Amino acid sequence: MRLDDIRRSSNIEDRRGGGGGGSSGGGGGPRLPLRGRGGIAMIVVVLLLVFFGGGDTMGTLMSILGAGSGPSSQSGGFQADTTSPKGLDQPANSSRGEAETADRVAAVLGSNEDFWTAHFAKNGATYTPATLVLFDNQTSSPCGTASASTGPFYCPSDKKIYLDMSFFEEMDRGLGAKGDFAQAYVIAHEVAHHVQDVTGILPKASRAMRQQGQSKGADSISVRLELQADCYAGLWAGQSNITAALESGDIEEALGAASAVGDDRLQKRAQGFAVPDSFTHGTSAQRMTWFKKGLGSGDLRGCDTFSARDL
Repeated sequence: MRLDDIRRSSNIEDRRGGGGGGSSGGGGGPRLPLRGRGGIAMIVVVLLLVFFGGGDTMGTLMSILGAGSGPSSQSGGFQADTTSPKGLDQPANSSRGEAETADRVAAVLGSNEDFWTAHFAKNGATYTPATLVLFDNQTSSPCGTASASTGPFYCPSDKKIYLDMSFFEEMDRGLGAKGDFAQAYVIAHEVAHHVQDVTGILPKASRAMRQQGQSKGADSISVRLELQADCYAGLWAGQSNITAALESGDIEEALGAASAVGDDRLQKRAQGFAVPDSFTHGTSAQRMTWFKKGLGSGDLRGCDTFSARDL
């Protein structure tokens, strides 16, 4: 991607190095190892959690997969962080590579904000962007402790996306999801969960999951929610100002990332076989299909996974 002309978002709360408030232990405890003995299994756990997004019961949804720790949004024990987003904390960058990744994150977030702001305005509505929390090791959230092991997620309780950028390294080395646009796909997917939240889809889906118990399964509400977020990410990729920044191979990188985190592929890598009854995100083919549907769609109606007969 060539991001020179893309606006950098300032809706970033940079807690790296314990800065920005709300961090757990000023950099936290030891980083959970994702490589070595049991490394693939841990990577699978992380990638099953990434892009989950949640709903108004994010703590409950994360607990389904055994993720997160600490107080949930319903426990009353969490004191919400009141730090205002100030953009990237440049001194927090430990290397040139980290600085470049952080700048890319800010640009991709800015592009998503511009796209969704314009899309909402076109339909007579106002878009309020999510805040992205950058951290290292671990930090607190009303949806539980965010850490390297939970992967990126959106917490509807505080309208924030939590991201430890070291996750991108694990995507690259662990599953071969390489490239800067693979990283952009991750961010766009999490922003899509915020869009689902502010449009009422996420709370409605969460209530339905509680009532119907469809938190897992190949045709579950959870899978439809995740595939819609993939479609929204594709809609951004195909309709926003990022299209002018794309280079040869960028879309393939996003599709590679979508394929890498399909339930079937992750389960086969972890245990040698897939169990559709335990799916929460959709297969590799489905995730690529819905991203491509968004890519070629002009509006949100093309991303209605809840009305789709075949996913």
